[in-house]
Amino acid sequence: MSLRYRRSGHWFGAAILIAVGVIGLMANFDILPPNIFNQLWKLWPIIPLAIGIDILMRRRQTTDT
Repeated sequence: MSLRYRRSGHWFGAAILIAVGVIGLMANFDILPPNIFNQLWKLWPIIPLAIGIDILMRRRQTTDT
């Protein structure tokens, strides 16, 4: 397995953490409504779906080469 494929999965976790941090800062500075986290919590099923797709894509990349 090449180094390129091992590093490709790390962007997903980093992107999630950055997005949560940016949304939190924007809510603290009243750029977003304070109840934004309550609204975003309704979208929680997207997280396991995205993780599953990421795992499938990583397996495909490693087996296709």
